[in-house]
Amino acid sequence: MLSKKSSNDRSELFSKVKNIADHIIQTRLDTGRSLVFAKQIASELKVDYNVFDNLFLSEYGITLERVYVMRVVEKVKELLVYTEQSLKQIAGALGYNNPSSLSDILKYNTGFTSTYFKQIRKNKLEIIRKQQTEQNGN
Repeated sequence: MLSKKSSNDRSELFSKVKNIADHIIQTRLDTGRSLVFAKQIASELKVDYNVFDNLFLSEYGITLERVYVMRVVEKVKELLVYTEQSLKQIAGALGYNNPSSLSDILKYNTGFTSTYFKQIRKNKLEIIRKQQTEQNGN
């Protein structure tokens, strides 16, 4: 089924899965409404989730759930670096009852803690401040 598709179709399908995951994550952040990933995949792609997950795993070497977790991690990193939100605030917005579970997911998938990503934010802001000071001084 999946393996008969061209590499362009395969890439497009993988992108669709990532886009569905991103939509679910953003919906949760924007509205607090929780959408179930498996239901969204089944509905939007018109497939049986379990069958599709097995085919996806055999074709891409990764489960659909793993794709979802990777997208969550990317969003968490983005929010930590580009907003002032704490991991606790982000965890709450994403529906995690316990911020430490999101912290564990972040650490497991990146090797870094939320503090590391907050330090990146701090460093970026310092560079911007220095550049603004230099521009204003000239």
